[in-house]
Amino acid sequence: MDESFRPILKYFVIPQSGPGEIKLVILMILLFFALLFLAVYLQAWLKGRKERANLIKAARKHNLSQAEKELIISLSKGKVRIKPAKVFVSIGEFHRLFGPLMHELVEKAEHDQTARKKLDGIFALRKKLFGDVAYHFGSITSTIQFRVGQKLNLQFSFERVTNEFSSMVLDVDAAAITVANANERGKFFHFELGQKFKVSFNRVDDGFYEFETTSLRSVTDQNEYCLLLAHATQIQRLQSRMYYRVKMDAPFTFRRFAWDESLETRYHPGVGDPGKRYNGEILDIGGGGMLITTGENLVKNDLLTFDLTLNEENTIHDLLAKVVEIEDKEELGTKRKLMHLQFMNIKSGEQDLITKLIHQSKLPQ
Repeated sequence: MDESFRPILKYFVIPQSGPGEIKLVILMILLFFALLFLAVYLQAWLKGRKERANLIKAARKHNLSQAEKELIISLSKGKVRIKPAKVFVSIGEFHRLFGPLMHELVEKAEHDQTARKKLDGIFALRKKLFGDVAYHFGSITSTIQFRVGQKLNLQFSFERVTNEFSSMVLDVDAAAITVANANERGKFFHFELGQKFKVSFNRVDDGFYEFETTSLRSVTDQNEYCLLLAHATQIQRLQSRMYYRVKMDAPFTFRRFAWDESLETRYHPGVGDPGKRYNGEILDIGGGGMLITTGENLVKNDLLTFDLTLNEENTIHDLLAKVVEIEDKEELGTKRKLMHLQFMNIKSGEQDLITKLIHQSKLPQ
């Protein structure tokens, strides 16, 4: 190498660092990342604090309790897409916040009391903010899901006599179920605090339910119109049919309008004698239909008209029913056909009457 380059090359030689200098560089790098992490954390904390402040500010306008505020705040953490102020005014934003948790709790609510209480709290808050909202998770798991107007049947013991009366949900929140008090000939019952009740109700397209509860307040002359009941800790779903059914043993007569493949003769009065009466037997009945047997050769889709006598005091006139299913059954070596009928023109009040008589065991057994 030309010795003349040596003075210049010395400027390109990388100086060797000692152990102390290496440690200093590493510490500076670590400090840089620590400050960066702290800045990100501080920014997130300030943002969360601002969101919580906005939530609390918005919550004040809706008179939410401290527990309700804390529930929303705890769920809003980490939900960057949640718009705090809109949680209280938008059902969509509310479900975006609570939806995943609600589905999770519904799966546990039937057997997990803690999950059920959390779900009750969410439903109570949703009702408070948005009023009655159609429940879309399936069967009822808690009485907090009652809608105003839900018809109930109250069974209770009063002066050693068992009584049953129809009632209706007037209001429901997280604290209590308010129902119409039972009365007999215009005179209301006066209950003590802690009076026991057995409550039953029917839910269309779902089933028949029962639960036991107690009164949360005594009923006196001052408040005799309303009865405050405690929320149920357990609800029993008796049957997952459109209406709960019971066995019934009663004869009835009917007219038949026969179904036919041909449009010319389908349900035509000219088929047979339109005024002819046929005999049958009712085997079971519910608010949505009944099971019968008859010696007549009915087919699926036949229409029947008849007067339905429920007991000596109650008869439903000109009821129209359709044969929706026919099954063959053999009992003690005897074969017979069972026909499932669906009521077609029954009124809601008549359905309520059937349900009430079923629960009171006032149908011929």
